[in-house]
Amino acid sequence: MKKILTALCLLLVFSLAFSPLCYAAGDNTDTLADWNIKITVPDNTTAVLKGSEYYIYAQRVGSIPYVKLTAARFDSAEDYISGLTPYMQKQYPDLKVTAEAEKKTVGDKSCYEIDYSYKVSGYDVKDRRIVFTVDGLTYMFTSKEVESLGMTLGSMLEDVVSECEILSAPGSPAPEPDKDVVLASAYLYRQEDGMPKYWLDFTGEIADNPVLHCYFRSGEPSFYETFFILDLDTAEIDEKGIEIHDVYNSRGIGVSSWFRSLSIVLSGETAVLEVKRDESTLAGGAEDNILTGRYPMEPVDAGVVYEYRQDDGQLKYWLDLSGDDILLHAMFRSGEPDFYEEAFTLDSRTAKADGEYGISIKKVFHSSGEDVSRWFKSLTLHEVQGAIMMNVKRDESTLAGGADDNILTGVYLLEPRTYLLPESEGPYTAEELAAWAQIYYFTHNGFFPPEAEAEKNADGSFTVHLYEVVEMGGITHTATSAWYTVDAYGVGVNDITEQEVRLCG
Repeated sequence: MKKILTALCLLLVFSLAFSPLCYAAGDNTDTLADWNIKITVPDNTTAVLKGSEYYIYAQRVGSIPYVKLTAARFDSAEDYISGLTPYMQKQYPDLKVTAEAEKKTVGDKSCYEIDYSYKVSGYDVKDRRIVFTVDGLTYMFTSKEVESLGMTLGSMLEDVVSECEILSAPGSPAPEPDKDVVLASAYLYRQEDGMPKYWLDFTGEIADNPVLHCYFRSGEPSFYETFFILDLDTAEIDEKGIEIHDVYNSRGIGVSSWFRSLSIVLSGETAVLEVKRDESTLAGGAEDNILTGRYPMEPVDAGVVYEYRQDDGQLKYWLDLSGDDILLHAMFRSGEPDFYEEAFTLDSRTAKADGEYGISIKKVFHSSGEDVSRWFKSLTLHEVQGAIMMNVKRDESTLAGGADDNILTGVYLLEPRTYLLPESEGPYTAEELAAWAQIYYFTHNGFFPPEAEAEKNADGSFTVHLYEVVEMGGITHTATSAWYTVDAYGVGVNDITEQEVRLCG
């Protein structure tokens, strides 16, 4: 469920700070206990484990060519591989299936292989997948090569698959997963009034483990979002769900003592968060704590942006990698007290792999369509432990206005932030748009408008009204929070501020 590497869609050289490292020198092996597998690491390669992905690099660490292993609970390799191509097409629009899924034997393992190709920075990437299932775990070995640049692996993919050893004890297979469980990327619990309260993030973007997001308000009128990391390494996982033993707050401090138990029960398409709180650890009221309770959660999706904030907490830059190009948003204020947003497109078609420095952006366009590439001597993006390092060297002669009007020379670490999305990509009904408009307003303003209406207009657009009914002196009236005019995908404008909105992402 890691998205960043594929979202960039043009990075030939990944210079990643991976840990731990294992330098191969002959008959070296790595044992991945969580996956019940031991890997023989070929000579002159480097093996790296990063969260839920294990890499063997044949040349430079972090770069193609490599072999990668991922593992997942799945009924069978055949079922797993049958859904792989639609998923790949979302990541690579120019994807070609160069060899259809075919059953084959590699060493002593019965496997399926499927081969793909797609372009990255103008080069053809050869992508091969070998999949097999043992004891309830499906293993997928992936190799990536760029033959035109001499980045090839020979028989390394088959060699690694053939020589790997499954460690499950005979007669002690892993528990069979619930066949009706389909894991979503996120699950949302809403209160009776529809307001989001808790949501589970399974994307792995913020941490390698699931993340529980909570909305608190500490006695203030506005809500804020915080999160807790649920450690899978020490969790108990079986066909009933996940029993969490270790919990960390957003600063990495252990808060496991807060809970007598915390578990996630998966059933069908739903998840239930079950909490038994140690009441002696409560600080503040109900609005400051995760409380004892049983919280049924609906499946939703989650997106990710990468944010840089100033020392005072002010959001300054953020990157959106969800489209074909990279969008860089900047907050300026032109000498005024209030900040406003400007957007720039970092053109992926002309971007270049820049060795150990990630990707080098060659063309930058303002949202007005103006080419502003001349503003920059260089602009590079580089992934570092799940975050993105943006290195800007500005042509100072192009500065207009002060520091608050420009993207300035500097090195900026943009941290990932996940956010809620509908499970489907639209089009949406009026009722769905109204519900997601409430969530959009809540997550941006800290207040949940209790009433929402959406009507379809003659031109096919929708008008959404968010409001509450207020009583003053025995007289009731409508207090409006927002009016939006959007299309069937939730994209449009805030009719009051005239700013663009995307209600569903």
